[in-house]
Amino acid sequence: MDDVIVVGAGYAGAVCARRIAEELGKRVLLIEKRNHIAGNMYDAYDAHGILVHQYGPHISVMNEERVFRFLSRFTEWVPYHHTVRAEIDGRKVPLPFNLTSIDLLFPVEEAVALKEKLTAAYGFDANIPILELRRSQDAEVQKLAEYIYEKVFVHYTMKMWGLSPDEIDPAVTARIPVRISYDNKHFLHKYQVMPKDGFTKLFEKLLNHPNITVQLNTDAQKVLALEEKNHTVLYQGQSFEGTVVYTGAIDVLLKERYGALPYRSLEFQQETYDKDYMQEETVLNWPDERRATRRTEMKRLTGQKLEGKTTLLTEYPGTYRQGSDRFGEPYYPINREENSLLYEQYAAELSKYRQVLPVGRLADYKYYNMEAVILRAFEVMDQYIAGGTHRE
Repeated sequence: MDDVIVVGAGYAGAVCARRIAEELGKRVLLIEKRNHIAGNMYDAYDAHGILVHQYGPHISVMNEERVFRFLSRFTEWVPYHHTVRAEIDGRKVPLPFNLTSIDLLFPVEEAVALKEKLTAAYGFDANIPILELRRSQDAEVQKLAEYIYEKVFVHYTMKMWGLSPDEIDPAVTARIPVRISYDNKHFLHKYQVMPKDGFTKLFEKLLNHPNITVQLNTDAQKVLALEEKNHTVLYQGQSFEGTVVYTGAIDVLLKERYGALPYRSLEFQQETYDKDYMQEETVLNWPDERRATRRTEMKRLTGQKLEGKTTLLTEYPGTYRQGSDRFGEPYYPINREENSLLYEQYAAELSKYRQVLPVGRLADYKYYNMEAVILRAFEVMDQYIAGGTHRE
């Protein structure tokens, strides 16, 4: 019998499995519903030999030395600086919105005046949240802020989250920066890299340990059960005494007894063209009323050199529909007060099962990026390894 069962082969599950196997010497069974490891980070070559991120683009941007060092054990890196442009009024401008964006969208004299005002008010090279710009006492700066808010954020946020403008939580856009510089890089993180051989290869090495057994095509809901009377876990109908690291949807584990937690999902359209490249940028955003949100050119993302062919991936957001062929994957927890309250009910109930450790975007119902989910896995594992057994 295995000592620990880990549910889910994405970053949360894989990092936890590795640390338990390596640092505690425990036998870990990792079960995964899909037919592959790496979760939403999974990449694979298409029919034309182009490496495609099957669940949308992912980039390794990190500030924490600990995260970078840990992942560096399982991959070589290649430098990568992400570029994103948004199509606004027929022109492609850098995101985050910056001084170059102003030059491209406004007449020369107006652009010069706006840039001078922004630099004088906030300083060159500053990153100013759009909410702060909207509160400016300067009428021209405030007008610019409203223009940016309307043209860059509102429609994109509406279709991404399925919300009307009055339903959009100001916190969703409040921290999105306007960059008072000509720096067109999308991220400013200390480490901006891509795994040399792709994410799937990274995960293969991450899970390559004698104490880890990976079992694909295994739905946790069919092999795991929570026994309510004594708050214990059953595996394959038998009592399981070990620890369960659970990275799936918390409401599904608890049979949606309080109602389903809502998510946003994605649908992808993959197209290949007989050209070296189709875009000047890695990602092109459409912050307008068309249904798609963005399109990624895979070769620009991975740095792959392949002449005469290029593959693009276009994303269409929608409401998550459990069990459906369309929008059937829960990607994004929806940050609204009523959803947080519903999650807290589930978290309180799951806390009664002391051998179950929830971790990850679905289990915590929190929109983690790559580095954040790894840090969350580290946090849970630091406590678990220090205690040696179940949650405190």
